[in-house]
Amino acid sequence: MTRTSWLKKIWKGRSKGVSTVIGTVFLILIIFMVSTNVLLWTFSQNALYTQAVKDENQKFTDKLNENVIASNGNYSVDEDNDEVTVEVTLTNAGSVAVQIINLWVFDTSIQTYNYISLNLSLNPGNVTQLTGSNAILVTVDEADSADNFVSWFVTRRGNTIPLEEEQEQSVIEAQVTKGIGSVAMDFDSFVYYNVSGYSLQVWPNGLEGFYVPQENDIAFRVILTNFDTNKRTISLSSHSALWMIFKTDNPKQPRSGWWHIVNVDDAGTITSKTEGTFSDISLPYGQSTMVYFASQNDLNDFNFSPNSADEDGPAAVNLMLFGTIDYSTFGQNIPFVSIYFT
Repeated sequence: MTRTSWLKKIWKGRSKGVSTVIGTVFLILIIFMVSTNVLLWTFSQNALYTQAVKDENQKFTDKLNENVIASNGNYSVDEDNDEVTVEVTLTNAGSVAVQIINLWVFDTSIQTYNYISLNLSLNPGNVTQLTGSNAILVTVDEADSADNFVSWFVTRRGNTIPLEEEQEQSVIEAQVTKGIGSVAMDFDSFVYYNVSGYSLQVWPNGLEGFYVPQENDIAFRVILTNFDTNKRTISLSSHSALWMIFKTDNPKQPRSGWWHIVNVDDAGTITSKTEGTFSDISLPYGQSTMVYFASQNDLNDFNFSPNSADEDGPAAVNLMLFGTIDYSTFGQNIPFVSIYFT
């Protein structure tokens, strides 16, 4: 046998062993890669599951931590448009931000309900007043002002927030309001102003109104609060007046004087100067309003004319209020203070 043939036989035998080794290595590499991919996929799926669980736990925790209080709720009804006006104070007393997406209103008297979509965001500690022009309007078919209502807010996380109605007046206050009248006066805030032309002097504070100079033209200010038990708005007309009865030497011939209601702007200037220019003054329920009396004449029929006292000495004062309460007429007399003219 030649040397070349011998080498070929040796190489042929070795090449078969090398091929087997290479094939085995490739197989091991493939198995390793597949196993690694499976392991990495398993890890990634486990991480996704863990994150999903954490997210759900966080959502559940955030939902539990929502704590919004809906207080001082009040309802009024526009029967012509079937609209219920909901006034409320929202307070986020919790530790997470809250988004309110719905308000549901249920008329329990006629078993009718409806809702309105909202987009209100409340950060922790926020207080939002939804009153006046910011109140929420919800259409409820056949709603009546005498009906009873229940309502609740719904948050983005699915919590419901019941609306707590404003605490009703105490029994004593309600009885006094029914027996005496819907309007009350703050005695401590009774003041007078000297009138120069159409301007109120010592504006805006005025001077204590219980001792007043007799010779000057005078205007009086009172602060009135509407406590109507049905929470209606009162409007005072130009017929409202402050009426004084002066003490005289002859009790059978008392003298009196009139100070009719006027409009006053923020600078202390009387704006209702001529006949027919007086604008009715609104007294919303539960709010205190400054009201001014300065004219000898009813500004519905005459031009403004300043007034002063005809007598010195004591005078008893009556506040005679006229106007409307919602769509009904209104009248109330408040015998409230005594004045001494010097």
